[in-house]
Amino acid sequence: MLRKVGILFFAMIAAAFLAQGCQSTGSVKDRLDDTGSPADGSVSADMIPAVRGLPPDPGPVSVYRIAPDDLLSITVFQVEELSSEQRVLASGEIYMPLVGAIEVAGLTPDEAQRRIAAKLEKNYLQNPQVRVSVEEAASQKVVVIGAVNAPGVYPIKGRTTLLQAIAQARGLNSIAADEEVVVFRGASQEDMKAYVVSFADVRSGKVRDPMLIGGDTVQVPESASAKFFKGLFGFIRGPSVPVPAY
Repeated sequence: MLRKVGILFFAMIAAAFLAQGCQSTGSVKDRLDDTGSPADGSVSADMIPAVRGLPPDPGPVSVYRIAPDDLLSITVFQVEELSSEQRVLASGEIYMPLVGAIEVAGLTPDEAQRRIAAKLEKNYLQNPQVRVSVEEAASQKVVVIGAVNAPGVYPIKGRTTLLQAIAQARGLNSIAADEEVVVFRGASQEDMKAYVVSFADVRSGKVRDPMLIGGDTVQVPESASAKFFKGLFGFIRGPSVPVPAY
């Protein structure tokens, strides 16, 4: 009897494996040839072009203008009581001791620090030295999905790298395929490209840690073994059927 059960179990594993293989369309990486084109030559209107390698470096950060919900670090030199972190309100204002509301939305950090300095100098300080930096650009976000511990939308903090974005999502989970992390980039569906990155190589320092930009989506696929066992258990259990109420 035990032998029959064992044979049946392994037969079910084999059947599930074959079913999984028949249903799988392959990963982004599997469908590419050496030039980054679909290996089977297929072309689809909704297909995202994919390349093996790192996304291009965005280069020098262009002039950033402060937006509502940004987190600003404000330093007034030699006046610690006035230095703080401030979240920009929906109205575009921040509130500081002594001067109250100051509108900063739409300004660059340099313009914001000059405006704050002018407010402080008017009635309170002589030649105040103010520094404003954007700690979190809420209008610039990346999406991290797939086999990570905390998928979600995360604000870019300064120049954010792939390692930092994965760390914000609390790292890869136990079923992640770290050899095939995909970075999607593009302002529209027509411009979108998928960059297949070896996260293991990035983490070990074999390749540089690529910079991300606002609007990027990072997808961490599940490992092949995790997909297989999910398919296996689904095959053994079969489709779920609601229990009728009597």
